[in-house]
This record gives sequence, C-alpha cells and structure tokens, in this order.
Amino acid sequence: MTHQDATASALVAQRPSLAMRLVGTVLSRRARRKEGTPADLAADRRLLRRLASVVRAPRGVKLTEEVIAGVPVLRASSGARARGTVLYLHGGAYMAGSARDGVNAAHLSADGGPDLVSVEYRLAPEHPYPAALEDALAVYRELVRAPGPDRLVVVGESAGGGLALVLLQKAREEGLPMPAAVVPVFPWVDLSPSGANSAANAGRDMLVRSHLLEAAGWYAGGRDRRDPGLSPLFGTFRDFPRTYVPVGRYDLVLDDARQLVARMRAEDVPVVLDEWPGTIHGFLHVPSAERRQCRRRIRAFTHEALPAVTAEADAECP
Repeated sequence: MTHQDATASALVAQRPSLAMRLVGTVLSRRARRKEGTPADLAADRRLLRRLASVVRAPRGVKLTEEVIAGVPVLRASSGARARGTVLYLHGGAYMAGSARDGVNAAHLSADGGPDLVSVEYRLAPEHPYPAALEDALAVYRELVRAPGPDRLVVVGESAGGGLALVLLQKAREEGLPMPAAVVPVFPWVDLSPSGANSAANAGRDMLVRSHLLEAAGWYAGGRDRRDPGLSPLFGTFRDFPRTYVPVGRYDLVLDDARQLVARMRAEDVPVVLDEWPGTIHGFLHVPSAERRQCRRRIRAFTHEALPAVTAEADAECP
C-alpha cells in the first residue's frame, strides 16, 4: 500500500459514521463541562485502566509480560517474530495509561504480523521528564540490536506519539540507527501553553484543554515546555524514516499534527498526513468505520515498511 496525500483529500467528502457522531457529541459536551476545572488524576487513571481491561487480543495473538533493559513491557505475538517488531508507546498525557493499552494495537501482530512490544514507561507527576523518555530509549536500544533497525517500527498514540518522535531525536543524537518507519497517531508534539492545541477545536473534541496543559506541567516538572525533549515539534527531523500521521479533524491536536508534517516536509522526510473528517482525539478506540479503516491503513503502512519474511529467517526465529 502506498500512502499519498490524496488519501486524506478523498476522506474530506465522506460523512462521519453515526457511531463517531454520537460518541463525539457526548464526549465533546463532557469536555466543555470540565474545561477550567482541576484535572482528577486518580479518576483519569481509573478510567483508562477500565477501558484497557475490556480490550481483548485478536485471535491467535498471545500476550506475555516481559522486562527489556530493566523496563516492564507487554509483548503481543502471533509467533512470527522474524517479521519484526513494533515498539508501541501508549497515550494518556504522560500521567495515565499503561502497557496494557497496547492490546488495542495488537491487530498489527495478528495473522503472522510483527511482535508488538508495549512499554510500561514511568508516569508523571511521580516521575516527570525525562523518566518516560529514558524508559522508551532503553527498550529502543535493545530492539535496534535485535531484531535490528530494518525490522523495527515505532508507533505511538497521543502523548506516546510525541514520545515516539522525541525518542528518535534522542536516538539519532546517540548515533543509533533509525527504525524502518514511525507512526505518530494523533500526536501531542507541543506542550507549551501557547501551543497549536489551543486552536479552533477546543470544545469540539473529547480532550479538555485546561487538563492537557495541567498534565504538561506535571510532566515538564518546571522545565521550559518548548524544550524539544518535551515538545518534539521544536526539534529537528533530519534523517527521520518514512512517517504516517493519522489525526482527526475535530482533534485538539490537529494543528500539532499539521505543523509537525510541515516541518518534516521542510527537512525532506517522507511523511503522509491523513486527516479523518468528524473524528475526535483517540478515535481509534471508538468502535466505528473510521477505526476499522484507519487500523487497516496503519497495519498496511507498518507491514510495508518491514522486509518480507524469508523461509530462512522464519526458521531462525526462536
């Protein structure tokens, strides 16, 4: 599958599904009610735990808990490890979520797909920056050693999408090779109070802007939020691999994604921006036609970036 910008253009004329319109209406109303109120960290963590607990792995995909470079991870595998590995970084504004959220992306591993390794990175405010980055980078160092960079794709959602980009910026600084591809899904790439996420979609999305900024403060821990270590939008994307950026048209971080892609293109990164009409932040977790279609595109992009499995490689797989 070859992604082109025409893909996004074709979507513009499509009417959002009924499921997406209903869920978007309910969650955007909730966000408007909560705007300006203090974030409830405990409640947010409980909610994400409940949501993650009901997601089941696809048929034929086995889940195992492991430790890589001292960092807990959850591995999803259908037994075709020679196909490669997806390093997955969950969302949750750096203050909620867990490796278990990676089960929602385990469709990438189904039917002989690559293993998916979901990282249990440390969370703010207990563990502010650079804890999450250190954990992700430790796992990345091991995965570029085996299975190797040409058999590795990095996928992250929301805060995990921003973390995926910071991870590759830091890896490049260390002289580590780039992966075959990166997929930042509705990525949060500007944590500054004046960031692009203050644009027109406030009140249309499920994200509460005031809560997002509060979480950014917890994660930053007093650092300048325009530091590229926190906001990869202000870093460089030189030598980045092919990149696919899906985002919703009603997403609070839509302008983050647009500015990210513009900066990548300015540095000659092969990148595709795929905007989904009528969809909110986190729409990959909403049972809908948009979810099914976008998951298929992420899977196709990911699998296309990885080399074909030869009989010899499959025989060598432990």
